[in-house]
Amino acid sequence: MTRIFAILFLCTFAVCEARIVTFTATSTVSQEDADKQAMAGIAIQIRSNVSVSHSSQKFEETSSSKSDLQKKYTENIQVRSELTLDGVELKRQKIKKDLWQTTAKLDTDKATASLRQKIAAANFQAHKLDSIICNAIGLHQFEPAIQAYSELVPLQLSHQRAAADMSLFEALDKSDVFNANIPALEMLISEAIAGVEISIQEKTPAQIENNALGPFHILVKDSRGPIPKTKVLAEQNQKIIAEAITDSNGIAIFHLKNIETFKGEHFIDFRIFIPKFGKQSPNLQKRISYNSDIPNCSYTLNCQGDGASCIAIENLFSKAGFEESKDSKKLTVQIKELSSKVFDSGPKKISTMELFISIFGEKIRFTKQIKGTGSSEFSAKSNAIYKISVSEIQQALQPLCE
Repeated sequence: MTRIFAILFLCTFAVCEARIVTFTATSTVSQEDADKQAMAGIAIQIRSNVSVSHSSQKFEETSSSKSDLQKKYTENIQVRSELTLDGVELKRQKIKKDLWQTTAKLDTDKATASLRQKIAAANFQAHKLDSIICNAIGLHQFEPAIQAYSELVPLQLSHQRAAADMSLFEALDKSDVFNANIPALEMLISEAIAGVEISIQEKTPAQIENNALGPFHILVKDSRGPIPKTKVLAEQNQKIIAEAITDSNGIAIFHLKNIETFKGEHFIDFRIFIPKFGKQSPNLQKRISYNSDIPNCSYTLNCQGDGASCIAIENLFSKAGFEESKDSKKLTVQIKELSSKVFDSGPKKISTMELFISIFGEKIRFTKQIKGTGSSEFSAKSNAIYKISVSEIQQALQPLCE
């Protein structure tokens, strides 16, 4: 489809005393095109003071002749959105069919006042975040330091845009410089994290007793000494199984229960909880191993229930150390729905389910009535099943290991 892009009438004038710049443009394309041309004319008039951004923009045209403004407009000389919102007024008029006119008026005093306010606000917030980071690092509080740093980066971008727009009208001075040294703060946080290390104190237990393992005494420190009030996580197969906070001596104590207990060697990772920041130091994590003599017990499952409930049953059995395998002892699980309710809780609905679970097999009989809640019936059923403890399943299914 052929598109005509032309300028029929131009009128520009500037009243320097009042710091007002105006430009009138007329287009046969659309009112929006006339708006853009008028804005481009404003940009041309202030271009002598600064360099403005250029980006290529293609138009389909039928006319071989181009005015000087068309060529510059095709280069898309732009005034930033801040100026469009805070300093430019557009007066639109449809002259006749297929002929639109726009007069753009830029009050530079209004524009610079708004930009000055944005620059000052950004620098005030940058100084505040800088102080938060330095104070937090001094107290070994890495999470608030990293959070404050993450807010600095977009804040700097906002400041740069406002400063670039300000330079359209007047020279910048030292007070306009961003009030935070981001590379220096990044180095401060990185070096502080790199200096932290985790270690295991005393002899570590290597054998399971009563389906539990521990205690573990985990020390967190750096070159200045022990670090208190720091969260330490215990993970197995990339899942968190426990957490503890270091005391005034930098010690976190763990008694682990929800661990793998089937026969063989197993591993647990103790990790200092620090949000990811750059390259993670290997000193933030420590791995231990332990052995279990509990026989590898397996079963063949006949699950009488919906898919989500049966998957929850399998996960529960696996957590208790039982694996599904062909040619093993048969196990039947019946999942009966006793009642269900749905509650309307504002924008979300909450489902509650009451189930009766029966597990049968050779020398095995286990029943339990349980309730669960969730965002759907399926999640409510799964959450109900997960309320059955690992120790209950280990005791009930012990005949599978005989």
